[in-house]
Amino acid sequence: MNKKEFSQALRHGIGSAIIELQNSEDKSAYREFVLRCCLRDISYDWQSVGTKGVYLYNAICALDERDYYDFEKVIMERFLSRCNDRLLCQLLSILDCYIWDGSVMAKNAVHEKYNYFVSKKGRLAKHSNIDEGFQWDEVANQLFYIDGFSAFKRYVTDVGEILHKNPNNKRTYYDDWFSYRAKEKFGEKRISDYFTEMHDKSKAVRAIVEANKADELSRKQYNENREQENVTIPDLVEAALHASACDNPRWNMKHRLRMQFRKNATEADFIELAKTIVNHENDTVKSLLLLVFQGKYLFPLEISPLIEYAQSNNELLTETAIDRLKEFKDKRIHDLAIRLLETKGVHSFALALLTNNYQKSDDVIIAKAVAKSASIPHHVQQDIRDIYNKHRSTNAFPTLLRVYKGGECSFCREWIVRAMNHCGVLSDEMLEECLFDSYDGTRKYAKRVLSRR
Repeated sequence: MNKKEFSQALRHGIGSAIIELQNSEDKSAYREFVLRCCLRDISYDWQSVGTKGVYLYNAICALDERDYYDFEKVIMERFLSRCNDRLLCQLLSILDCYIWDGSVMAKNAVHEKYNYFVSKKGRLAKHSNIDEGFQWDEVANQLFYIDGFSAFKRYVTDVGEILHKNPNNKRTYYDDWFSYRAKEKFGEKRISDYFTEMHDKSKAVRAIVEANKADELSRKQYNENREQENVTIPDLVEAALHASACDNPRWNMKHRLRMQFRKNATEADFIELAKTIVNHENDTVKSLLLLVFQGKYLFPLEISPLIEYAQSNNELLTETAIDRLKEFKDKRIHDLAIRLLETKGVHSFALALLTNNYQKSDDVIIAKAVAKSASIPHHVQQDIRDIYNKHRSTNAFPTLLRVYKGGECSFCREWIVRAMNHCGVLSDEMLEECLFDSYDGTRKYAKRVLSRR
């Protein structure tokens, strides 16, 4: 493994990077790469699969002993400085590993960060990628596991005092996460008993309880109002027209409206909406209205218009039409997929069309298109994952290996490994590598498969 390959494997959280470090005679050659990844957020979808903190700690442990302690100091310094939410979570995860291995310095650093948030007395910064209310909640949650119930009681007091003085400071803490994590750690009964016991004794506790009740009532009222909302086709068209004038149309097309329309619409309504799409002149509006037809809600008309849209110059319409077409099995869809892959490659989104329309002879075309791509976008990971978990082919290995190494999403990587196994091309060597993967799902799967061999 050369340095470029090592750097990519480390950033993606692949187990081969850890094995390379463990077996290297010159570990210092990799020191810079490991430190750089520690001090930069290398997660892909941290809310779904977490950070790569534990993985990076394993990389640190594979270096020399002197690096182990030097890294701790540098990571602590960065953690105590101002950093974005994602990086803070990664650094906190690394420091947590140090703490569980007995580091007093790392534990003190987490306490120091907590005290910093307390000292701000509710004046917590909130920007596009820095939300100190969220960060305080993350640090407090970690202390629940380090210090136990005393950390929970202190957090309730510190936040409650702020809310008591200013009940409108509702972003001081994240009530949903706070309640969920506290109950997960200490049990719902213990949390409920503590709030009941302290409600009349502590103004801070009472403020937290009242804030939670107000939020619960607000959510209930919101859901009740939404249940009564009747979204019509003209409402959807109006929303699509508004969104089409924005910089990011798809983002500005409200998901709530689509959900509510689907909930109350009849079969005739879906057919009428499909006809509205076909007859509308604005391609972006067409694409936004097509978003209604997802999952079990299939496009109810003949698919010829969708095949036409899939070849449009409007990228959003192309992507959305392909996303609707992938649910159908039809020779025309297969032929379209092959044509798009051969002319435009994987960035055409055409791979998705083969999930239900794959033929064994497609392996060569798929492999060629994937090999030509300089990068592996997330949608390619998803599509290759879906194709080869549904269809078996021993010829799929080169494609699966390319996507395994080049894709950034660690959740999808687990399913690429599963696809390798499904196709009968998953080696013991690859499984051993997966035992060091950054994603716990991949590690557990590899361990389970190895135990059966």
